[in-house]
Amino acid sequence: MTTRAAVTRRTAIAAALAPAALAGCDIDPPPDPAPPGAATPTPLEDSVLVGSLVTAIARAEAVVSAAGDAVPRLRPDLDGLLAAHAAHRSLLVEAAPDAPAPSAPEGAAPAARQAALAAVRRSEQRLRGQVERGCARASSGDLARVLAAMAGSLAQHAAALDGVQATAPRPGGRR
Repeated sequence: MTTRAAVTRRTAIAAALAPAALAGCDIDPPPDPAPPGAATPTPLEDSVLVGSLVTAIARAEAVVSAAGDAVPRLRPDLDGLLAAHAAHRSLLVEAAPDAPAPSAPEGAAPAARQAALAAVRRSEQRLRGQVERGCARASSGDLARVLAAMAGSLAQHAAALDGVQATAPRPGGRR
């Protein structure tokens, strides 16, 4: 005699509802609306945001550059920050070429080492705040991630600036 497995009510209901439940699931990721390699247009809000951040970076660059010009011994400590600003500005301009171009700001820094460092620190703190707020306002997730990385870079440079002593180097190269 053959024994047949009994089908429980739960199994029957699950079997009946499975096709309906699975029809609502999409296992494959949604198709990419843009073909690979095609540039997606920057939303207008992000273009305006990028334009304002490029201007803010240019202002900060002007302050850092002026501090290096006013106190030449600071230049080695500021070179990395200037390079980061140039890279960030270039990346943003490339990402949103339709963003408004910044005006060329003029920077001035005090001739005293301590005052020049204080001006750079204030400028960098202001820029980092603008980048962080921009990260929260960005419409594009990609732009938000780029701005978050920039904010992290600015935080690292700020920490490095905190290690720069405000006094002039002593003879022999020690600060």
